[in-house]
Amino acid sequence: MLSYIKITYPYKTISRFLCLFLLTINAFLFLNNTASAQNSKEAGKHSKFSDSLKLRLEIGISAGLSLSKFTKGQPQTGSNTGYTAGISVNYKLEKGVSFQLEVNALQQGGRMIRFKDDTRYGLPESFETKNVKNSSYTLNSIEVPLLINYTFKIKPLWKPSLYIGGSYTYTYNVNEKYQKTGNLLPGEDIIATVSNSQNATNLFNTSRLNLIVGANLKLPLTSRFSLLVDMRYLNGLTTAREKYSYMDKIGFGTNIRTNSFLTKLGIVMPLSALK
Repeated sequence: MLSYIKITYPYKTISRFLCLFLLTINAFLFLNNTASAQNSKEAGKHSKFSDSLKLRLEIGISAGLSLSKFTKGQPQTGSNTGYTAGISVNYKLEKGVSFQLEVNALQQGGRMIRFKDDTRYGLPESFETKNVKNSSYTLNSIEVPLLINYTFKIKPLWKPSLYIGGSYTYTYNVNEKYQKTGNLLPGEDIIATVSNSQNATNLFNTSRLNLIVGANLKLPLTSRFSLLVDMRYLNGLTTAREKYSYMDKIGFGTNIRTNSFLTKLGIVMPLSALK
């Protein structure tokens, strides 16, 4: 029997992240508009600064797939696939170095196996008190990465980059899809498997930190736009779920994290193209 899942989206939190991102862009744009010169000499200086800043700023959008898996503190059964999509702003410094701020929607997670046996507590054997449960968890999150990029010059039109940084992840919903197998009629050896899904947000931590390493390549599409090919690895630095026990035994368990490999395609353009 299917059950309906009520998902509560954190509109306030998401709006705060978007506001932070937009305020960052507006701060850069505000610097561009400081060319209100008091005289012709000052106007010339501010105009040069504004043009230089526009050449240093680059904005983009991207989307792709994520492949995630929980750490091996407990027996696991496999990986999860999901999606990622977001927006970015890149500020170029000197000699190929730049800073990049992003706001992304990200799905992470993994698979877990659990062996439940409540007959050890004196409960009668039934499908609910003794079973094996294979679960696939999808962690729906808002991620805010801050990266340091270094861009190489292999060819005039080819711009490969390496980057490292970190990200803050806010998980607003966790969906669990599971298969539960057990003896439907104890003593009769009638084995049954039930599939279902449920909300499991309360089992996982809301906030997490990640370490990010990756590389990308920008290829020219038009005079304004470039194609972005991006690959990165997210290593979970903080716990996703605390004291998880595959034996479902109180007092025994491991803090587990989630790691992900992401591939993305996107479009980027310099701010100077917005004229």
